[in-house]
Amino acid sequence: MLTRYNQVDVEVNVGTMKRSRIRYLVLLFLSFVYIYFDGGFFPYTLFYIVLLLPAASVIYLVVVFYSFKYNEKLEKREYQKGEVLDYTLRIHNITPLYIAYFNVYMHMEGQMLIKGMKNEQLTLKPFSVQEFKFNVPILYRGKYKVGISHIEIRDFLNLISVKYLPGETKEIRVFPRLLPVEELDIPYVRISENEYLSRNKETGHTEIRDIRDYMYGDSFKKIHWKLSSKYNKWLVKETNSSSEKEFWILLNLSRISGDADEVLMIEDRTVEFLVSLARVLLNSGFNIKLCFYRSEQVFLTFSENKGFLQLYELLSLIPFDQNAHFREIMDLFSETMPERRSVLIFSPVIDEKQLDCLNKMAANGHDLSLFYCKVEESDIREEIEKALEKELPELGIMAVNLLKSVTGQESIEETGCRYYEGEKS
Repeated sequence: MLTRYNQVDVEVNVGTMKRSRIRYLVLLFLSFVYIYFDGGFFPYTLFYIVLLLPAASVIYLVVVFYSFKYNEKLEKREYQKGEVLDYTLRIHNITPLYIAYFNVYMHMEGQMLIKGMKNEQLTLKPFSVQEFKFNVPILYRGKYKVGISHIEIRDFLNLISVKYLPGETKEIRVFPRLLPVEELDIPYVRISENEYLSRNKETGHTEIRDIRDYMYGDSFKKIHWKLSSKYNKWLVKETNSSSEKEFWILLNLSRISGDADEVLMIEDRTVEFLVSLARVLLNSGFNIKLCFYRSEQVFLTFSENKGFLQLYELLSLIPFDQNAHFREIMDLFSETMPERRSVLIFSPVIDEKQLDCLNKMAANGHDLSLFYCKVEESDIREEIEKALEKELPELGIMAVNLLKSVTGQESIEETGCRYYEGEKS
């Protein structure tokens, strides 16, 4: 699908070709009038030259189309956000012909990712080489098409054009960066496992506190085999130790409206904070139950280092493209959630309806933490911001603005190249 910018370029090129065709037809008509009123060697010579020019132009176009060469160089296909992408494009005119109309169209995904990469209208001299080099930090996670989308070549009369499609579409995958622990300046990261488990230690660590139906992602170690056999369905036992060592994460994948750069920045900040926090929790021995909605409810359980690699791979490329309102999704998950859970809610954009659902979940005994990037534009935006800063903490709900959580430190968007120098895992 053509983007708005490519459509503008195509419309401009079509307009110039229409004008060139009109000029040629006018010239052909005038040359015909010339021989009609004043026949002779020179008028007829001029007429046949004008008449045969399109054929010569088509032959020129065929020669150029099958003769030009180009090559793209991309250092690697997988990056971490903040790493430097090195891309080189060389276009060779190996013919003695002057190429006046040579248009290179780049993938718009690459143009968004690489500042300065844009569609090029070139004029190639005989036996010349044109080179374009880009060496820039990657600011956003995701999967992107980079490099040439297609090449358009026109004949020297600018009457017709042909399109050249590359044999391979170059794609890169950009993984979110992993934040250093000092940037995760929130209580959940700094609490030790023993301190967390001691909150309810008087109840004992092996006491069964609940029996519930099996849900996708539950460990088979939790299955209560006797009761499952008795009732002919999978039943899972919840002990104090298992519930205390488990965090539920609700991720809002609803589509975000706004400027493309701002949307990408918000999505990236949400994902990189989530994966960084998850790594700390998993390394501390906690289990994570990740919940999100993609056409249906999805429950995924992760534990220890291997679980982090799976979670990291999943969230690196996951799109924020759902149309359902997150309030409805929160209600849906809340109905299936066991009582008294530690729940981390990652919602890039927060609104009044989500606050109402948070209050209901807190009233049901859940220990809630909200991570967000901005408040939705509305007439009551100031009231919502006040509730996030003052009212939620009074209810025991911690609210963290991810765009303000790094105090006194530059962000990846400001520095470009700075990223966490650790292993992906």
